[in-house]
Amino acid sequence: MGCEETHGLGYEQVDDDPNVSVLLATMDATGEWEATSRLRQWERGQLRLRPSQRLLDVGCGLGDAALALASDLGETGQVHGVDVSQEMVAVARSRARGRVSSVCFSVADAAALGVPDEHYDVVRSERTLQWLPNPEVAVAEMRRAARPGGLISLIDTDWSSFCIDVGDSRLAARVCETMRTERGRPSNVGRRLGRLVRGAGCSVVATTSATQTWEEWNPDESPAPDGCFSMTSLADNLIDVGQLRPEQRGDFVSTIHTAARNGSFTMALTMLAVVATRQS
Repeated sequence: MGCEETHGLGYEQVDDDPNVSVLLATMDATGEWEATSRLRQWERGQLRLRPSQRLLDVGCGLGDAALALASDLGETGQVHGVDVSQEMVAVARSRARGRVSSVCFSVADAAALGVPDEHYDVVRSERTLQWLPNPEVAVAEMRRAARPGGLISLIDTDWSSFCIDVGDSRLAARVCETMRTERGRPSNVGRRLGRLVRGAGCSVVATTSATQTWEEWNPDESPAPDGCFSMTSLADNLIDVGQLRPEQRGDFVSTIHTAARNGSFTMALTMLAVVATRQS
């Protein structure tokens, strides 16, 4: 099976995926999206971390966001990153070596963190809730882990905002309709972050959003746009929901690839963020 066929995008079961190296590389790529960078900068300004504070990163992935924030906590600060993937935690631990502040990464489920009550000044989670079957359970766990008056910061994707333009309006409409459908996970959770934190007993302090746009991609050099899924994987999603027949799969992928080669390709996806305070 070639790279094009295997380049999907899903983080429900990272360690059991036969192409785990692809998922880890894609995680790095999404961390470098302009939208991700903008939201992390906004988050940093909202959190105003201080030396000696404690930070918990739920669904820390490869640890890049947690490690970037660790520099604001000084030598006495503490950063604890947790992720359900042993593979990701192993990478995060290797990247944490030699850090000034106290940084640790461990394997834990977002729905059962196994950390003390009211222990952290800040609890954050980025692009994790979209992969969980019950995000409200994870947010309740984050609230439990935060001290009264502490901050909870969530950044996540709204896949219903995903759109593609390759000069074919019917193709674009099919993709748009498919991405509105949540299949087995809350993939459109980004637009519900405010409701989730309020439902957990927190008060929203600030919200924002950022849109990631792809305008250049050569399908002959890369199986997918940076940090995204392949068009073959996208076609399979359309087939799953009845927007595309199996025999149309090849034409669908070819249309998008041709547009990309001709410079007539655009995709966009919106991510949202919320910072909230835990009430007593």
